[in-house]
Amino acid sequence: MRIFVIHLSKATCEEWGLRERNMETLLQDLDRDKHPVEVFDAIYSKSQEGLHPLVKAHLQPFFIHPSVDNPVPKSLKNYLCACCCALKQEGVPMSLGELGCFASHYSLWQRCLDLQEPICILEDDIALESHFFEAIDHIAKHIHGLHWVRLMHLFTDQISSTPTSTPQISIIPYSYPSYGSGTQGYVLDPTAAKAFIKASQHWVMPVDFVLENTYLHGIKNHVFEPFAISEHTQNTLEGNISRDRDVGYPPLVGAIRHLHRYYVSYKTRN
Repeated sequence: MRIFVIHLSKATCEEWGLRERNMETLLQDLDRDKHPVEVFDAIYSKSQEGLHPLVKAHLQPFFIHPSVDNPVPKSLKNYLCACCCALKQEGVPMSLGELGCFASHYSLWQRCLDLQEPICILEDDIALESHFFEAIDHIAKHIHGLHWVRLMHLFTDQISSTPTSTPQISIIPYSYPSYGSGTQGYVLDPTAAKAFIKASQHWVMPVDFVLENTYLHGIKNHVFEPFAISEHTQNTLEGNISRDRDVGYPPLVGAIRHLHRYYVSYKTRN
């Protein structure tokens, strides 16, 4: 199985004054002949010409952080779209880092579709557990029936999982609200990639929120247990993503956001 490691390159970090993570140890640990590894040059939201084209194509101008230099006009069409997004996804103000993170994962979902084979996606702020490769081989045998399997998740004290009929694979039942429990590492097949892409035409919430909101795409939230990866404490602290949510919304958009829970309740009952 191909393994892709998302990493902001040295050149990108130097250009925009960001911190590059050290992933030498991770790449050494991944160096096995059986699983080819490719470093995916993470997408940063900015370019010299403005916002990155992929970010610009999918952002929703009413759901971006004020610090983002937004070239997309707040037209009536976009206002109505924001109301729809508020109902279906609630939405939060997306920062440059979150938009870039979304773009990186989205691009790798597209790569999965192009390859027409399962792939493993890792972020560069993780460490491998001793059974990582055994976990990958096990998941590879079952992925076409599971479609998407996390290698870990955050908030272990708040999230409970239920064993499935597949050994070492558990399912995380959907609950409202979702926790946003990370995109540190997972395996997906083309079925999941296609569903995630279809559910991600407007980026109004972080990518991990989209992944675990199963009502958006119908892909169940599986996890391998015991976790096959863990957070690398130092690299996690050196991240470049801001999560400041202290912004306002137009009155109607704000009001519709409060109806979101009822929309989810309806969707998850039917």
